[in-house]
Amino acid sequence: MHRIMIVGDDDKIADILASYLERYGYEPVRPSSLQDIKSEFLDACPHLALLDINLPYMDGFYWCRQIRTVSNAPVIFISARSGDMDQVLALDNGGDDYITKPFSIDVVIAKVRAALRRAYGEYSRLFGTT
Repeated sequence: MHRIMIVGDDDKIADILASYLERYGYEPVRPSSLQDIKSEFLDACPHLALLDINLPYMDGFYWCRQIRTVSNAPVIFISARSGDMDQVLALDNGGDDYITKPFSIDVVIAKVRAALRRAYGEYSRLFGTT
């Protein structure tokens, strides 16, 4: 079972995401505090993170860079910020994908499945060294 960390300050959206992730056989986890996402990430050891940009202490760009210092797990940004530059910054700061709010839960689940498949599943072994 893949563990998915949901990092955002909107409890309603996080609850909806967690509910659907559980329904699809994933184990959703949420940080107990948004002050030190890197430590929370290390403690939870997730296979993938869903990360908002607008967070209280430091923004999602910062936390994605911090996560990248300790993990190659896929990071998918989910944000209400829909500008091109926000998407560019998300990808340039280590993100793997970007979803704008409001989002389709089916698209979120499909992107989670695809990212996990690339990182850990059948596609992760296709282009390994021989």
